[in-house]
Amino acid sequence: MVMKIDSNGDGLIDFEEFCILCEVVGIQDQGGDDEKEGQGDGGEGDLKEAFDVFDRDKDGLISVEELGSILCSLGLKEGGRVEDCKEMIRKVDMDGDGMVNFDEFKRMMTRGGSKLVSVF
Repeated sequence: MVMKIDSNGDGLIDFEEFCILCEVVGIQDQGGDDEKEGQGDGGEGDLKEAFDVFDRDKDGLISVEELGSILCSLGLKEGGRVEDCKEMIRKVDMDGDGMVNFDEFKRMMTRGGSKLVSVF
């Protein structure tokens, strides 16, 4: 699975590849017609649900440990390597607190979305 997602062949999952992983496991905003579904929030509800999958302790932040736990549960060895998880978070963490808040997550998911199709 990592080899399939690791488009640059460096043996690690970087930010853009992480976005692809989120798409693969079905937590990327699909851009559906939210008005029809009664959400009317531009897909933000879907992104919040996805964020909540990673935010296991529900403190509004995704920590290195939480990211590692999710990656491990997906069978990805990067989840067991703290440095890999820290690097993934570092690439998204705009306020420098070492964690990913919902706004950072939303920015990551919407910014990475356009690159998802090219790998698969």
